[in-house]
Amino acid sequence: MLNITIEIFRKIKGFRSVVSLENKNAFLNYPELLKKVRIAIFFLIVITLFFSLTLSNSIAILILWVLSFAMAIKQHGWIKKMRHWFQRTFDYDLMLLDFLLSNNLYSEKGGTMESAGFSYEEKENEIIIYGIKNGDRFSSKLETLDTELSALLNLPITEKIIRSGIVEYHFQTVKPTRLHLISTGETTYNDSHKIDLGYGVVYDPIKTPHILVAGGTGSGKSVFISFLILEIFRKRSKKSRKNSEVFICDPKNSDLGSLSVYLGTEKVATTPNNIARVIRSAVEEMQKRYEYMNDPANFKYGSNFIDHDMKQIWVIFDEMGAFVATATDKRSKEVVNEVMDGIKQLILLGRQAGTFVLIAGQQINASNLSTELRDNLGLRIALGANSHEGYRMVFGSAMPETIPPIDVKGSGLLYMQGSGKESAQYYEAPYMSPDEFDFIEELKLYIGSDEKYSSSQA
Repeated sequence: MLNITIEIFRKIKGFRSVVSLENKNAFLNYPELLKKVRIAIFFLIVITLFFSLTLSNSIAILILWVLSFAMAIKQHGWIKKMRHWFQRTFDYDLMLLDFLLSNNLYSEKGGTMESAGFSYEEKENEIIIYGIKNGDRFSSKLETLDTELSALLNLPITEKIIRSGIVEYHFQTVKPTRLHLISTGETTYNDSHKIDLGYGVVYDPIKTPHILVAGGTGSGKSVFISFLILEIFRKRSKKSRKNSEVFICDPKNSDLGSLSVYLGTEKVATTPNNIARVIRSAVEEMQKRYEYMNDPANFKYGSNFIDHDMKQIWVIFDEMGAFVATATDKRSKEVVNEVMDGIKQLILLGRQAGTFVLIAGQQINASNLSTELRDNLGLRIALGANSHEGYRMVFGSAMPETIPPIDVKGSGLLYMQGSGKESAQYYEAPYMSPDEFDFIEELKLYIGSDEKYSSSQA
């Protein structure tokens, strides 16, 4: 009885108990507890009736008899509710005990029971199953139960973390919501530096600066970058209300390169020399900001661009691999080296000054992006199906052990440093229907390019 009470107290307080066949957890004896409660209620009724016989007041006797009969009738409902509460509260405990039996994660020798142990934690949108490693023969088996536990819970596994004394299996209980973009015809500026990427992901460039997006043809990479461009243009500095600034480098002169019609050739570069000029401008602006922030008249210890009311500046570099491939002679190699050196400076130093970089490409590898720079890109996304090696080049040590099915257009894997996840997770990028969302018309709202476009066509 005492053990059962302790287990109930642990549950109510949120403590995780260890589910093991060695003790079979006292809560499994809840039918015996209910039986004792029913007996206690019966004795209480008997005592109440016996006590009523000692009274001389007929009204008091009648009240006690009515109460006794009410208790006798109600006790069936009370016991039923208690049974449902036990079953609901200890559902995962019972499932895990059955799992131990079904997968032979125990042994009996000479009347002694040895068993693997599990624990679990229920969160708002996920449940975490913990395999407790005790250095016995079950420890290695606890590291390879992905398929079995996923089948037990009928839930997709989102992450597995192997630690020295424990194995964590994370399962998603509520599917995140994918953003569905719809044109409003109105500008919606805001001074928040965070970007809601949908699917439960909110990106903060100050905490996790710079972005890497990988994806082949038809993966949704271009749509996702278009979404980010609009989100960046919606950002304003708090006091001066200065709009964010975007520079685009597109050596293939594809969709992003065509935006020069609206943003101007000073902001959109497609040739190696113009790309070098854009990167040079971004680096110079970053250096000017550092000079301003470090000036004794403006210096604030630990401050960044937000504290000095500076706008965000983004350099979006699409198809970096194509750009690196242009280094075919001495002169072109010098241009490529200058650009890559500038990109490196922006990645390593840009966060505090508010100058950020987004690098995109179909194939990301060491020849066009070093692992040193890749690991400094706080948000990494691989859209569409990819090879194991392709994912590894994007995520490095954050490469998930198991790749979930990538069969939804615009879906893939996402890893964000500081999110609490140790490996990349399944992700669905914002959906942009051509019937409901016109990217160019939305872009014009933020850059005021109607007049600029008309004059360029005259």
